[in-house]
Amino acid sequence: MYNDVWLEVAQFLGNLNRENVSRKSYVRTPEYEKAEQAWIEKEKEWEAFVDTLSDEYRERVEDMKECLEIYASEQERRSYMQGYVDCVQMLYHMGLLKENKELHVEKYN
Repeated sequence: MYNDVWLEVAQFLGNLNRENVSRKSYVRTPEYEKAEQAWIEKEKEWEAFVDTLSDEYRERVEDMKECLEIYASEQERRSYMQGYVDCVQMLYHMGLLKENKELHVEKYN
């Protein structure tokens, strides 16, 4: 049951995280900006490299790249949600949030 609640919270936060990446409060650190710029420059190199491969190898490396992108995206999503969980737990342990035993969480699909 405990993990089910966090799964529901994760679903809600996942939707929130993807909604508006252009909002003022969206965090873009200098490290992120640097990494993004590095990828923009490397992407041209990547495309040129992939063009040199046979169809078989091109398909394999593109499949590997897609798998890595999905994995990185899920890591980012998990970190985002973990930050919320940590914040809620911190507020609870500071005594700023109180447990409500009467609260029933309904699943949304």
